[in-house]
Amino acid sequence: MSGLTDRLEKIAKQLMESFLYSRNRAQMLHSRGAFRQKPGEIMVLYYISANTKDDLPGLMVSEISERLNVTSPTVTQHIKSLEAQGLVERQLDPGDRRVVRVRLTEKGNMYIQRIQAARLKMFTGLVEYLGEEESMRLAETLRKASDYLQKQQELYLRHFFVDGDEAQ
Repeated sequence: MSGLTDRLEKIAKQLMESFLYSRNRAQMLHSRGAFRQKPGEIMVLYYISANTKDDLPGLMVSEISERLNVTSPTVTQHIKSLEAQGLVERQLDPGDRRVVRVRLTEKGNMYIQRIQAARLKMFTGLVEYLGEEESMRLAETLRKASDYLQKQQELYLRHFFVDGDEAQ
């Protein structure tokens, strides 16, 4: 049994190293060197882009912060920076003038489209490099791994906070 455990732990360590390596590479891609925005700003842009319709008012800061799981002041800082760059605009809600809505500007929409086109080109190159079959296996494996890790994290956090271990 010890041999099996040792082998599984060795493979687990390789998985952890590969995960961290790919994560570090992704962070480099999203650094200010690759784009002019901070990674958090790009996340806000993507979220606004994916969750606003042309004929509807934009999103409230609280909606964005809740979905991205960051504080409203953090989202507000990102919005201010993106607004200064001309990528988003704030508008008063026509139904409640106390509420401010955030939308992408035309420049913001074009920027997101350019990023998406560049990413698609990069991943098309990856498919060509790996081949279609290996690419499909990789996509399926990454999705399964992500689902598993998400569930494990939820269980861990539930156990951590329900059992009161955080105080120890």
